[in-house]
Amino acid sequence: MGFVLESLYIFLVVTCIIYYVVLVQNSKNGMETIDLEDDDLPLVSIIVPTLDEEDNIKNCLESLIRLDYPKYEIILSDGGSKDRTVEIAKNMADKVIVDSHLPKGWIGKSYGCQIAFKEAEGSVLLFTDADTTHTPNSLKTTVYHLLATESDLVSLFPYQKAKRWYEYLLSFFYFLSFLGGGPLNNINNPYAKNSVMASGQYMLFTRESYNKIGGHAAVSKSLVEDLALARLCKEKKMKLNFNDSTSLVSTRMYPNRFSDFFEGFRKNIYEGFWLLSKFRIMFIILWLIYMIVSPYFLIRYLLIPDTWLWWNYTIGIISNVILYLLYPIILYLYWRKKGRWNFIIFLFYPITMSINLLIILVSFLYGFLRIKFSWKNRYYDAKKSSTK
Repeated sequence: MGFVLESLYIFLVVTCIIYYVVLVQNSKNGMETIDLEDDDLPLVSIIVPTLDEEDNIKNCLESLIRLDYPKYEIILSDGGSKDRTVEIAKNMADKVIVDSHLPKGWIGKSYGCQIAFKEAEGSVLLFTDADTTHTPNSLKTTVYHLLATESDLVSLFPYQKAKRWYEYLLSFFYFLSFLGGGPLNNINNPYAKNSVMASGQYMLFTRESYNKIGGHAAVSKSLVEDLALARLCKEKKMKLNFNDSTSLVSTRMYPNRFSDFFEGFRKNIYEGFWLLSKFRIMFIILWLIYMIVSPYFLIRYLLIPDTWLWWNYTIGIISNVILYLLYPIILYLYWRKKGRWNFIIFLFYPITMSINLLIILVSFLYGFLRIKFSWKNRYYDAKKSSTK
């Protein structure tokens, strides 16, 4: 029985590694450019939806003000903040819209983006979050890329900053989303419908393309509006372009409390699951199983060896140590350019990643039992799909 279990374990690990290698080999990152004078660049409307973001908004707007781009406007769309968000933004944004009324059937962020769009004058639209920081050349680089690739939507995955212990757990969630989203070459192929990914922290549309998919109104009920918008682009065979390793934009998503981290992912995971390819979800499940069983086989061989012949025992230990360590090594290779990392968090992944697994299970429990998800004192229903 032990031999059968170990054989299945090795087969599991080999399957997981092969799938990861295939994804990496078919994921080409890079920004293309185009030869344009500043006068020929389009006006960009930068839209920042907010709700109680006084700790973040100044840093975000200051970075936007410093952009090396000739023609842009900054529109802040606030959902009725009770803190100093609006007060701070009034001296920095070109337009500030405040609307605390949230119509039925809308998620707050999508509603804020939609009403700001109605005030936007640009032929290019950038939707970004209040917790992002933009390098001066970021907008010119992404607009060049949008025009050079003739894309409908360019989305960047910002570099993820981290200081507190739980912030390092972001790497695991995004690693699973990488497994479920598919290789970049497929994500950026309009005809590969089973591969899709985007980040709501940076989404650059042409105005025409945004209108074509129906804007945020088309995903008004979605808790993962970025993935839902990207899915709409793929369904309409529009050109999505996603880059997941970039230093152009950075963010620190949950700097204050572990409860924010917990609630933030709890509300997104259930719905996001239904927007991904079921074929690719199979590999997410395999990697989760790998995470759960790897410490079992390592400890089992250390404490209950099948043989006391020293050479078999030694080979068995070395083999199981290698199989155990492959997991944190892969996590490191995936995450090293995408965010701050801590190898201790990776090394003891059965313990640290069990927190993420708990959040996944709670999210599904909420979804199956139709319990409302809460975020910033607003309550939302989870949906299996928001693009149909």
